[in-house]
Amino acid sequence: MVEYNPFGRFRFECADAISKALSGIVVGDVSVSLERPPSGISAEMAFPTFALAKSLGINPMDLALKIAGGIDLSSYSLIGGVEPSGGYVNFRVNYQKLASLTFKSIEILDHNYGFIPVDKPLRIVVEHTSANPIHPLHIGAGRNAILGDSLARLLRGVGHKVRTHFYIDDVGLQVSIAAYGFMGVKDKVKLNLKPDHFIGLIYAMTNCLVEIRRLKDRLATLKALQNPDPDEISKLNAELSEWVSVAEELRGRSPELFEALLDHVNSDADPLSSINKLDLDYERGVEYAKRVIRELCSMVIEGFKETLSKINVHHEFWDWESDVVWSGDVGRVLEKLKGTGFLRFEGVWVFDVESACRSLGLKKLFKVDERHEIPELVLTRSDGRTLYTTRDIAYTIRQFRDADMVIHVIGNEQSLAQLQLRVALACMGLMDYALNLLHYSYELVHLPGFKMSSRRGRYVDLDGLLREAVERCKVEVLKRNPGLSMSEVEDIARIVAVGAIRYAMLSVSPSKRIVFDWSKILDFDQNSGPFIQYAHARAYNILAKVDWDYSDYDVSKLVDPLECKLILDLAMFPEVVSDAVSKLSFESLCAYLNDLAMDFNLFYDKLPVLKCTDEGLRNARVMLVKSVMKTLRNGLGILGIEAPKRM
Repeated sequence: MVEYNPFGRFRFECADAISKALSGIVVGDVSVSLERPPSGISAEMAFPTFALAKSLGINPMDLALKIAGGIDLSSYSLIGGVEPSGGYVNFRVNYQKLASLTFKSIEILDHNYGFIPVDKPLRIVVEHTSANPIHPLHIGAGRNAILGDSLARLLRGVGHKVRTHFYIDDVGLQVSIAAYGFMGVKDKVKLNLKPDHFIGLIYAMTNCLVEIRRLKDRLATLKALQNPDPDEISKLNAELSEWVSVAEELRGRSPELFEALLDHVNSDADPLSSINKLDLDYERGVEYAKRVIRELCSMVIEGFKETLSKINVHHEFWDWESDVVWSGDVGRVLEKLKGTGFLRFEGVWVFDVESACRSLGLKKLFKVDERHEIPELVLTRSDGRTLYTTRDIAYTIRQFRDADMVIHVIGNEQSLAQLQLRVALACMGLMDYALNLLHYSYELVHLPGFKMSSRRGRYVDLDGLLREAVERCKVEVLKRNPGLSMSEVEDIARIVAVGAIRYAMLSVSPSKRIVFDWSKILDFDQNSGPFIQYAHARAYNILAKVDWDYSDYDVSKLVDPLECKLILDLAMFPEVVSDAVSKLSFESLCAYLNDLAMDFNLFYDKLPVLKCTDEGLRNARVMLVKSVMKTLRNGLGILGIEAPKRM
């Protein structure tokens, strides 16, 4: 017999036993709600009688006694015992039968164990990472990518049809700043840098030089006045001083590139106007602008793909924002919104989001506090260029063309823009889209003592973070296995480093900020990716030494509390995964895998497996180890973490 949810089967038997016992006590149907007893109670499931007893005017202890007395255990396979206790009906599981059912289910379902198939698979788009193509992926984008990739793995596992998309934000002023600098140096300077790092340096330098030029021009204009404002001059001088300091820092990273960009900016009478023209021309599809910006973005995207592949993240679709604009979809969105009555023109088009919400009663629907006034959304610039959220509305409509649900994995700072987007969809008559669009928000990653700013070229890039993680892991691997070759050390360190980073990003609720602490992230002894990977490697190495047929195992001999705890852990895995699916959250799954690894390590340290002299017990323990190994592998797989054979 195969059971997708062994512990759920036990839960069902307990509920059925209660219902049948109550049929002889209470007239009519009674809702049976079971709960897990706290630690220290010798039971695996409990039915509290208090609410029912009160409605019946019966003492809870008397009711529990009557229910327990009315249960026929011979009708159930997994219930090992039942007893009343202080108003509760406590159920004990038959560990040996649970073990038999769980082992067989894991063996047959294999990679599918843990995933309870959904009744109605949905077509789901998960759009994640979607970083601006102007610099390398930084640590915050790493959290986005890992969350989005793991969401896709989780949802696919239970049967949903999931597509992963990266939205290439190639339209907008930041890309045009990078492209303006790139145009001036691409045929003059060649650096031995990964393409996304090269463009990131160009962007930071160009932005800095243009800011310095803007501030100097503004100061010159002010000083030419008869009565310049001394406070404004002082403020501009302070800002200029800061940017000059940034410029010196950037010059030190590549004097050749800096000087080439300085010449390019100084040779332009009005760099800002040139950048704005490039931005407008690209949105209009002018050929020279398309050529240079597509070339730049393609270089960065190749760098992104290389970085993402290192952390086991791969996107199926790469969608260009410019394609959405050039298709006319953005223009059609604007026209549709103009017809809603919630837009007004003030030199730019403005969407009155608050009025739309009040008129359509959307706040309650979108779970927004009625007292909270939603700010207006500016949709265009004065020269006709559209803004990001305007384009995002059109892109989201595209995403829904072949999807029942769309998930946008975007930082918490974009919550307002995502709400405004949903309101716009509702106003356009696309209420289904508005209701089935999920903003999966997350908080930032904090590195103590470091303040990031991509405009100033200061960020912790994901490539550098991975390199440091690998180097730190090499030390740990060599400490534990001094006899390994360097190529073996490199391979294991890479797998462990990625596991450490992914687990760190997923074990904390997305709503909480992550404080990046190497001592915790690479802790091989508890609550980390490496700790769980090490448990898997231990299990694998036990099984690698088994050279006999262990199919004739005796589960009745698995009676040690450490064995029983592992059996219960394994049986509960599908419910943990199901909870992760319902909450779209990974911290409980991470905690479960950590607990399973801890329980397995205790078993490993205390009870012999290969040296057990009782053949039936030895084979049963081998089967237990195999089931732990597969469950750890499947759980790590959801998190996108490789399950290593050696550590």
